[in-house]
Amino acid sequence: MSSQASSPASPASITEEISTRTMSDVVKDFNTEELIDYLGRKNLKLDKDDIKILRKEKISGLAFLELTEEKFRSIGLALGPATTLAKFIEGLSQKLRNYSSLKTLDDLKEMLRRNKVNGEDITNIKQFTPVFEEISNDDKAFDHSILHASIAIAKKLTSQDIFIVLQKDISGEDATGRVDYTIKSLEEFLCITEGKLRNIKIGYAQNLAQLESAFQTNKKKRTADQAFNEDYFDYLYSIVTTGAEWHFIIYTPDGIYCTSGSEYQINLTKSAIKENPELLRSNVKRVIGIIVGLLKDRVSVGSSPTSKRLYMSSELELLKQRITKLEAENTELRKVNTEIPDLKNKLLSLNNERIAEPKPEIVIPNRIQKIKEFDLLYPQI
Repeated sequence: MSSQASSPASPASITEEISTRTMSDVVKDFNTEELIDYLGRKNLKLDKDDIKILRKEKISGLAFLELTEEKFRSIGLALGPATTLAKFIEGLSQKLRNYSSLKTLDDLKEMLRRNKVNGEDITNIKQFTPVFEEISNDDKAFDHSILHASIAIAKKLTSQDIFIVLQKDISGEDATGRVDYTIKSLEEFLCITEGKLRNIKIGYAQNLAQLESAFQTNKKKRTADQAFNEDYFDYLYSIVTTGAEWHFIIYTPDGIYCTSGSEYQINLTKSAIKENPELLRSNVKRVIGIIVGLLKDRVSVGSSPTSKRLYMSSELELLKQRITKLEAENTELRKVNTEIPDLKNKLLSLNNERIAEPKPEIVIPNRIQKIKEFDLLYPQI
């Protein structure tokens, strides 16, 4: 798996190249512990004795792919697990899905389900408030594009080597492909997907699949003690953007969080630029501030799973408090909303009563006319 940016290629050649990758291409690079961890997540019903044999025989990913049912039996596995593993290896030759093939709402629903989202739409993802880093108005990095400006500022603030890779190949256990952009230091920590202008949701589906793969890639780079400890923890940030809309996501093994879809927008129309350039500058600065905050947080939090879990736990606690506050406000709003129809009905009723009442300008002339008629009939009274 190359960590370097590939040379430019046409979209057709990119699709053709990536579509030939299979899970076997990923598994062959596993060492023994990575292979055991991978098999443990596949619900193959392997017990401790089976794992012990694989570890004792030092079965790496490359060796694993060459094993048959007979060879599994020869190293001491019972018939059941030997048959299961042999059939599992056959299935690894199936081509991996390309991220760009995730184009339907069903794909999005599946990615949300796998990431513990209680619902079938991006509005069901729990929201978080991203870290914001204040940026001075005279920063020269504003002359560059948003992503390069963000990296330039983050590098200056953290003194860390942060760089962007375009069209990087990342392969996971379920999908493969090229991420539009990844921002990394010693490991990937921010994936960026360019969403379609009128269908940002498909960008979410592709981005979540890329995050899963990046998470697995980072885990493989850890030492055995870190990566295969039950308390292993990591988190990644990502961006789905159309250029006008900017959606920010946190990915953790325990679930995902995102910002409100309408919260971070940059109006790039000619009229907006001409009529309100200061608003445009303010919105661009705001988005850059978010990206810088995410980069600064991710390179500063430390590399140990413990420090990452501790930091994210405190952030999620603040998030839970915010959610609780918002839910209380929503409850109050729902209460008000239930009262509005009653108030409308009362207002309508009062209005109808006023309409039904005789109007003074009509009643008084009528009475005068009746008096005149009475005088004509009884002039002598």
